[in-house]
Amino acid sequence: MKRSPPHGPPKPFPDDPFQDNEALIRTLFNQAGTGMAITLLDGRFIKVNSALCAMLGYPEEILLNRRLENLMAADQWRRLSELSRDLLSGKQSHTQLTLECRHQTGKAVRGLLNLSMVADQAGTARYFIVQIQDIGSLICTESELEESRQRYRALSDATFEAVFISRKGVCIDANRTASIMFDTPREALIGIFGTDVITPEYQSRVRKNMLSGYEKPYHAVAVKKGGTRFHVMIQGKMIQIGGREFRVTVLRDIDAQMTAEAALRESERHLRSFMESASNFVLFRLRHRPETPYQPWRIFISPSIAEIVDLNQVTDFQSWLKMLRPDDRECLLAAGLKMLDTHRLDETVRIRNRSGSGWRWLHIISVAVPDETDNDMFFNGIILDITKEMDAAAALKAREKELKERTESLSEVNTALEVLLQKREADRAEVEEKMLTNAKSLILPYLEKLKASRMDERQRIYLKLVESNLNEIISPLSRRMSRHYLNFTPAEIQVANLVKQGKTTKDAAQILGLSTRTIEAVRYTIRRKLGIKKKRSNLRSYLLAIDGSDTIPGGSGRLR
Repeated sequence: MKRSPPHGPPKPFPDDPFQDNEALIRTLFNQAGTGMAITLLDGRFIKVNSALCAMLGYPEEILLNRRLENLMAADQWRRLSELSRDLLSGKQSHTQLTLECRHQTGKAVRGLLNLSMVADQAGTARYFIVQIQDIGSLICTESELEESRQRYRALSDATFEAVFISRKGVCIDANRTASIMFDTPREALIGIFGTDVITPEYQSRVRKNMLSGYEKPYHAVAVKKGGTRFHVMIQGKMIQIGGREFRVTVLRDIDAQMTAEAALRESERHLRSFMESASNFVLFRLRHRPETPYQPWRIFISPSIAEIVDLNQVTDFQSWLKMLRPDDRECLLAAGLKMLDTHRLDETVRIRNRSGSGWRWLHIISVAVPDETDNDMFFNGIILDITKEMDAAAALKAREKELKERTESLSEVNTALEVLLQKREADRAEVEEKMLTNAKSLILPYLEKLKASRMDERQRIYLKLVESNLNEIISPLSRRMSRHYLNFTPAEIQVANLVKQGKTTKDAAQILGLSTRTIEAVRYTIRRKLGIKKKRSNLRSYLLAIDGSDTIPGGSGRLR
């Protein structure tokens, strides 16, 4: 392949390739420890260095009259000619070949030949630069070679990957792992084509990579003897053995890995979908590093974080902290340091809302997961926006306080009402009692006297009407009073009323115009009707206690 000529007329290429080069290049060529030469396109030497002369045992003037093909085997020369054609066509910039040259003494010299092309300014190929490195010191004796083969075989069989050695796509050797992987004896693997163990849909790709010398790893699906399919990772490399090219291919069973990776990808897909669709909560994953303890690295935060804070203001962990209330910020930092030991965090904090006019309540729950490969730690967690719940709780608390205050106020009002009702009932009972007592003691006795006096018929009718009307008035009061005073006579009611007022027996006798003995007899009758058996029980206290009560309590104290 010709290169495009530079601008201007091309300069003639000199007979001596070093004519226009620096002396340093000539010195490097001559003094190089590796055999070097410049040949024409037909392989004739036109320049050799001393290292090449020493390697082949020829003086410089003899080598300059020879061609490269005269120093190597015919098959190697054919291979080199094929490689040189690739150089001339531009397919490769340089090539390499292991060859065996003939020393002047007839002894074989093993060398590694590197071949590069030199073109003139017009892009026309003019010379080859040949570099031959003596690798004879690397050749072992037959016993050493056999020992080396045995070590290689042991190493090959001990690997967990299937190893195939092939030539032109045909397997010439395989290790024991390959036999186990494909359920096929090693002898049966030798002679098959490389694609025979590959499923049809991958065979063209594998064949192309094998024949082209592709050396990067790639994926395919292999098949066992029984038809079981499994995923493999294939990588091959071209090598030369005895001047011939072979391909070493390694197959690694990745079926379990592929299954696990597929499950992991599916799980990650669902998890990412869940995290990206999060609403009213935020999922996060941070990486903590000891060298930057207050600046964890964000690995993932669900997009719903934008619902809580303004992302133009919150760009990293430090700007996040600045948005928190100062007291909550200190609590969160302390909890974060403690989390390095406890591996758990559960904090409630307040952060500025998007408008900056108020606070939002956040509940942060996180778990620390140590990294198995280094001292770093991952923080996985969730942020819950609990502003509504906290506002509702605050409103409920305020309502409860209000209800408590109102309840206490109502309780005080009820107590006051109860006192008023009791006072009203007591006043009412006292009025009724006085009315009844006065009627029986001040009116009825005189009516009795009037009935015993001389009256005409009209007067008797009027008296009967008065007595009837008076009985209608005092009969309800008598029924209510009878609950307390049972079947008291008017005289007993008069005496009981005077006792309640604190009057003594002598005072009652004077008021009622009776003797003290009569008053004592009435008091005794009252005590008997009330069921007071103890002589030392206080009659006045007892009467006061049953006033307004439906039951008769037991009395105590000194009898007046």
